[in-house]
Amino acid sequence: MTKNNHLWMEKYGAFLGWVVLAMIGFSFLTVVSRNVFDVVWIPVQELAIYCHALALMMGMVYAWHHDRHVRVDVFYQGHDKTKKRKINMMGNLFFLLPMMGFIIWSSWHYVIDAWLRLEGSGETGGLPIVFVFKSLLLLMPISMTLYAMITLLKQFKKQDHN
Repeated sequence: MTKNNHLWMEKYGAFLGWVVLAMIGFSFLTVVSRNVFDVVWIPVQELAIYCHALALMMGMVYAWHHDRHVRVDVFYQGHDKTKKRKINMMGNLFFLLPMMGFIIWSSWHYVIDAWLRLEGSGETGGLPIVFVFKSLLLLMPISMTLYAMITLLKQFKKQDHN
C-alpha cells in the first residue's frame, strides 16, 4: 500500500469510528428516553440500527486492509510471508470475489426495487430512507471487490518485479 492509500484508509477508519460513536449515542438516547421518560423515538432507534449496519458493512474493507478479518488458519498457519501472500491471493480469487459477485447478483433487484419505490420505514414515524439503508447490500460487496482487485493487481505487479 502506498502512503497515500494508507492515509486515506485511516481517515475512512476514523469516519467509521465516529459512526460507531453516533450509534452508541443514539442507543443511549433510546434507552434513556424509553426507561426514564417512557418515550419511544422510532427515528432515533432506526438511526442506531443504520449506524450499526454502516459500521459493520463498510467496516469490512477497513478490517481487510488491516488484516483483521476472520480467517480459517488451517491452510495459513506455519507458513512464511511469501506462502501466506499466495494463499491470500488464491482466497481472494476463488472465494472472496465469487462470494461478493453472488451478493451483488442476489441483492441487485432488491436494492433497485427499494430505490424505485423510495422505500421508507414500516414503522409509524420511522425514517423515510430505508432505500438508502438497503444500498449497503451493494456498497459492501462492491467496495470489497474493488479493494480485493486493487490488492491482487498490486500483488501480481510485485511478483512480476521479483
